[in-house]
Amino acid sequence: MHRLPRPAFLPCTPLPPALSRPISTLPRPVSPPYRSPARRPAARLSSPPHESRATPSEDPPAPKPALAAPSDPARLSSRFKTQRRIAVGFAMGAVVIAFVFSGRWVFALGMLATSLIGLYEYYRMVAAKGHLPAHKMGLCVTAATTLSSAYAPALADVVFPVGGTMICIYLLFRRKRIATIADISTTFMGLFYAGYLPSFWVRLHEYTASSSPNLVAAAIARLWPAALGFSPIITVGSLLVFWTWLATASADIGAFFIGKTYGRTRFSNISPKKTVEGAVAGFVCSAGVSILGAYLLQWPLWWATGAVYGTTVGVLGLCGDLFESCFKRDVGWKDSGSLFPGHGGMLDRADSYVLVAPLVYFWATMVLPFIARVVL
Repeated sequence: MHRLPRPAFLPCTPLPPALSRPISTLPRPVSPPYRSPARRPAARLSSPPHESRATPSEDPPAPKPALAAPSDPARLSSRFKTQRRIAVGFAMGAVVIAFVFSGRWVFALGMLATSLIGLYEYYRMVAAKGHLPAHKMGLCVTAATTLSSAYAPALADVVFPVGGTMICIYLLFRRKRIATIADISTTFMGLFYAGYLPSFWVRLHEYTASSSPNLVAAAIARLWPAALGFSPIITVGSLLVFWTWLATASADIGAFFIGKTYGRTRFSNISPKKTVEGAVAGFVCSAGVSILGAYLLQWPLWWATGAVYGTTVGVLGLCGDLFESCFKRDVGWKDSGSLFPGHGGMLDRADSYVLVAPLVYFWATMVLPFIARVVL
């Protein structure tokens, strides 16, 4: 008989002292605490099983009336912001109308303050990006350009390049740091955007090529509040400024409310809240106001010139708004300032009017006289 081989047993290896522990010292597993099952109400236990179920013939119990939900704080906040925006807008409109028809000094000083505040806000945004523009020189050249536009319009075209040359010389000898391309370009961009372009409104205000229509002058004089203490100074230039600003504001208002109510198609990635529906509504509102103004101001072919003029004003106003939004988007700011509650800063309120200014001036001084010569 063959014997099976014995299995080979290896000697046991003793555990190290750190791992050799008696069983009594090992941790015991902890069982979860005992929880008694939820007790049912006595009424359900005492009632028969068939009574707890509703029969098909019985009507389901009527739901209890829900308590009135509190008003949504976000909705109330949005409504309050809209009401504040409208109230501040009416107040600004009254102030603007007053200083448009208040003569050369008041209008020039008002435009000077607007340009300086707007340029200061622009340089703040530039400084937030780490650039160092020559803001003091820019403010001085802007003031000289605006004031010269009121009293010597031909001199304004000289002040701007001469002031730019002085800024270049100043940047060469600045001690803080050597001027970079960004410092130089942002300095001149602010000077052009917030200083030179708005000066065309001052030039237009002093435009007196012909007498103002008696119909418009009489209407404004009758509606002018006597509490202001002075009579309105009505010229062709002041009327052009008034109607153009009214058309631009109507485009802004129409685009805001129509776009907020019916807007579905996004217009541009620069400003996601702007819609195509709102933009078209703004163009229509601007064209309607301009047609009325062309009729009252006795433009040649008022129905055509007013429509073209108003549509162009609406398009340029929208482009000016988007252009200023590029600055804020680059910096990461929602508003350029907080000067006007609900409206932001000066640039937020005046951005739609900046690109319109040169068009209006050349329209009044070149296009309208040419159309009048051809038609009449």
